[in-house]
Amino acid sequence: MPLLRHEPQGRVESLSDLLGIALALEKEAARRYDQLAQLMDHRGEAATAATFRALVAEEQDHVTAVDGWAHDLGVPAPDAPAFAWRLPPEIAASWDELTERTRLTPYQALSLAVVNEQRAFAFYSYIAAHAEAEPVRANAEALAREELRHAALLRRERRKAFHRERHGVESKPTPTRVDNTEELDRLAATMMSAAATEHTVIAARLNALNDSDSAALLTRVAEEERRMAPAQGGANPFNPDALGNVTACLRAAVAVSERLAEAFGDVAEQAADEAVLAEALRLQEAAVGHLALLAERLETISSRSA
Repeated sequence: MPLLRHEPQGRVESLSDLLGIALALEKEAARRYDQLAQLMDHRGEAATAATFRALVAEEQDHVTAVDGWAHDLGVPAPDAPAFAWRLPPEIAASWDELTERTRLTPYQALSLAVVNEQRAFAFYSYIAAHAEAEPVRANAEALAREELRHAALLRRERRKAFHRERHGVESKPTPTRVDNTEELDRLAATMMSAAATEHTVIAARLNALNDSDSAALLTRVAEEERRMAPAQGGANPFNPDALGNVTACLRAAVAVSERLAEAFGDVAEQAADEAVLAEALRLQEAAVGHLALLAERLETISSRSA
């Protein structure tokens, strides 16, 4: 499963179980974001601290919403600590590792937050895929989409932090907005086709570097992207020789999928039309699924070379 080393413990068979898991996850996220906000304040990073505080407030709103959800369903409010054991252990472990670092930059903090939101997305997606009860499946999918929205916000803030740290300037990305499904179809075809071309070039370079496993993964991702944009061509912006090693190739591949996820997330965030919103979320989920696979492969390769 992308970004999760182990399958979730126990099948989620009822909305009561899903409520308990959601409440435990939201409370843990609020606690960790509050820790990071305080840490960033202590280091004088006011903008990043403000981002994490906004997420704390949103997670606390979600805690309240889960309680209201339980009331509407006529079930007792869940006891979050009783469900903490069912949360993915990778999330707690990565938070602990991050907050223990003596030199933690805003970019590093935001990068880890992005990964953990993607892990939460993978977690809820797994629950939805294996749910036998339709209400569990539908609500798990809604929770997964919310984690995608958080990840999109954090990726934008991470991009700003990158530019501040490298160049001392604020990055101001232009939002991607579309007004109807025809326009979104054209945008998706162009972007997916370009991504497929870029990933194909990187796959060829990985084969040349004798990493056939990573090349096979990139080829599969490119094929799935191409199926979503069969009518378009794509220019190749990469100079393969500039991708000097496997790690550089995988970082470039991650950046391509991250660009797609951000663009479709922007569309969904600004969508006024329900059909555009639904399709943008579907496209974002596909891009995040690829992003999670590639990020996990990059993490594996990086840990081997560390």
